[in-house]
Amino acid sequence: MLVPMLLVASLLAMPQGRGHDKHGQGGPPGLAKKDGVPPGLAKKGGLPPGLAKKFGPRLPERPYIAVDPRYQDRAWFLIDGRWELRKGFSVGLQAEVRDCLRLPMAPPPVPLPRVGVDLHVVLFN
Repeated sequence: MLVPMLLVASLLAMPQGRGHDKHGQGGPPGLAKKDGVPPGLAKKGGLPPGLAKKFGPRLPERPYIAVDPRYQDRAWFLIDGRWELRKGFSVGLQAEVRDCLRLPMAPPPVPLPRVGVDLHVVLFN
């Protein structure tokens, strides 16, 4: 009984070191480089990665997305000059759609689909 208590007491009395700073800036490896943006996350103003995947294997030069403000689980994507509806989005993708509604609108290059409500069109650079 005495030995475990002595062991715990000695561990508590030891100075706590910070370890080696092998990543240069003191942060986690993903944040130490590339302007502090974790890998896999979109840069400010860029197309979010989840929405980018919905375009398919090839991202257009000028990616347009039209969002119906009534629904967060779907969006229209301009692919090869046609608006294509993608729906059934995960919770993470729904958050990216909500963020799109906060971005400024862009004029669509082709007529929008008629869905009974004004779609919020966003152009990502």
